[in-house]
Amino acid sequence: MLFLSVAVAILAVLVLVDLALSAAIIRRLRETETKLVEMTTPPASGLPLGSAMPEFVSPDGQVSSADIAGGPVLIGFFSAGCRHCPAQAEALAERAEEIGGAGVRVVSFLTVGENMSDELAPTLRKAGLLVTAGDSSAVMTTFQVQGTPAFLMFGDEGRLLARGHELTEVLSSQ
Repeated sequence: MLFLSVAVAILAVLVLVDLALSAAIIRRLRETETKLVEMTTPPASGLPLGSAMPEFVSPDGQVSSADIAGGPVLIGFFSAGCRHCPAQAEALAERAEEIGGAGVRVVSFLTVGENMSDELAPTLRKAGLLVTAGDSSAVMTTFQVQGTPAFLMFGDEGRLLARGHELTEVLSSQ
């Protein structure tokens, strides 16, 4: 009986040590993840807040600034080779009903290079109007977007209200 009691006590101590080590590893992983996100997040880019929406026409002529004027609009820029774009596209699709319910139109620009698949297209179509082009650089330059994903929120008056690389940061600044 004494042997069993000692074995249980030793096992209990080992479990507590394992629990403490697991907590330390999880804490370290969270710190590393935060540093990694900071390193891989592109710098803030885009028009200065308060800027008027620039005049533009999509490469395929499907949408222009005149088509989306007169109400709030969220413009998203994505590219097929972007590591962070699938998660942001999914977040946009999940919140499409909420965003649309607030009267905000969503326009997404997806750049698909040669020999790349447009796997994001079905997801982005759920969110609103999608413009897929082999080269969206003219529109990105017009909006001063330097990396994807990027979101720009324009208000009723066509002024830039928020910008960022994550949907949550753009929507939360409203």
